[in-house]
Amino acid sequence: MNWFKRMFGKPRIEGDDIERKFSAQMAEIRSAGKINDGHYTDSVEKIKALKREGRNLEAIELLLKCIDATEKEAKSANAKPSVLDERFSFLEEGRSEHGWGVAPWYYEQLAILYRKEKQYQKEVEILERYKKQEKAPGVGPQKLADRLVKAKELARKHA
Repeated sequence: MNWFKRMFGKPRIEGDDIERKFSAQMAEIRSAGKINDGHYTDSVEKIKALKREGRNLEAIELLLKCIDATEKEAKSANAKPSVLDERFSFLEEGRSEHGWGVAPWYYEQLAILYRKEKQYQKEVEILERYKKQEKAPGVGPQKLADRLVKAKELARKHA
């Protein structure tokens, strides 16, 4: 075991302790993303069902709550340094280059509904709000940036 310690050094936080601290930090972050009786991610199927049923105004209301929650969660996650050191940084799934990003799906769905409801300025506003947030990795940021350009054109036409 000495060879292991010489090669990798002594961890800053010992095994069980790091797991306990990491779990506690993740629970704290997750609690920041709560809406109603659960986490905002639990609302995906309900949002899809509301959209299928044409209950767009209810879906919009729920999406706004989810967006507030994903922003609170990202803010909570970025507010303090991770308990993990650099050797365990791969465990920090969902963190972008600069921190924990918001979930783009909720912004995209809300933008879609605003356009469907011909609320073009609100579509621009929600996409601008997304633009200001810390982004999660993936294609979402570019997709929503492209949508913002088109939304601004539509809003100008219908102003």
